[in-house]
Amino acid sequence: MVMMRQATLVAPREIRIDEAPKPEVDDDSVIIRIEGLGICGSNLHLWYGEGSAVPLAMFPMPGALGHEHAGVIEEVGKNITKVKPGDRVTIDPFENEACGACAYCNIGYFHHCSNPLNFGIGGFADFLKASENGLYILPDNIETRSAAVVEPAACSIAGIRRAGLPGGETVVVLGAGVLGLSAAGAAKALGAGKVILLAKHDSQAQLAERFGADVVVRSTEDDAMSQIMAATGGVGADMVVETVGGAAPTLDQAMDIVRPAATIVVLGLWDNLYPLDSWKAVLKDVTMHFSLTHGMKDKRTDYGLCLEWMSNGMVPAQDLCTHYRPLDDIQAAFELAADKTQGVVKVVLEP
Repeated sequence: MVMMRQATLVAPREIRIDEAPKPEVDDDSVIIRIEGLGICGSNLHLWYGEGSAVPLAMFPMPGALGHEHAGVIEEVGKNITKVKPGDRVTIDPFENEACGACAYCNIGYFHHCSNPLNFGIGGFADFLKASENGLYILPDNIETRSAAVVEPAACSIAGIRRAGLPGGETVVVLGAGVLGLSAAGAAKALGAGKVILLAKHDSQAQLAERFGADVVVRSTEDDAMSQIMAATGGVGADMVVETVGGAAPTLDQAMDIVRPAATIVVLGLWDNLYPLDSWKAVLKDVTMHFSLTHGMKDKRTDYGLCLEWMSNGMVPAQDLCTHYRPLDDIQAAFELAADKTQGVVKVVLEP
């Protein structure tokens, strides 16, 4: 039996590398040699093992729910027609395991598929077994390892596309991590007239212009919310995209700065239950659009659109990959990803 490395989340703030059997190809699958594995904010929630993530954090957790993958096709089954050995790909984990025929798949919500396929654990590992669906061949100008960032960037694109952005709007993005910067770039690419970005760290603010931000406000400043309101002309935002979650007060801030009869897109995950001022929401006629992940809308997948924008520079999500670390150093990599004082935006592991 051929073995490979695979991470196991052993306990809160403890992740290690173990050995696991390398997956074997069959007639309807492919084997992908992974070159880039992104550490997602949701992975950090599980790694912390606190708050609302506790029911999901079953220890030990083989694979540690790694889901931001990019790599090279190594083997293909005899029924595979869409890819071949040597193709460089990134993987939409939900589309890849979706049945493609149920009601949810038909409307592009692959993550709610009624009859998902199962290709094993995967996660943070050397190799991944997958179907041929949801595999996106990379443009020549995108490095394989950095294409792991397509997964979180596509989440931001999906949230804004599903909420609807006809064009010309003033959009405020709260938070400037991977989700926030990708949301800013997506809003501008989709036609926003003005994008205002709230950034905490210098490393985030330095990337803002590349992602279409017209105005950058630092969250560390006491009058940050007043600065944002002034940048909207005093009328509030047509859309606010919340990307922080955790323990931040950003949902309250979003409610304050959104104009009446406008939209809040919620992408962040909070550590604990969040009290919401329903009176303010109702009196302002606010539409709140919660969005988990990517899929397909109007016959265009968010993954495909993200790769197009990365390739043409409209949303250069590959620039968010600020730190690369070997898979064997996964514990230190998680610690680095959790420490935003080190200039981190995205940590990518290299098997």
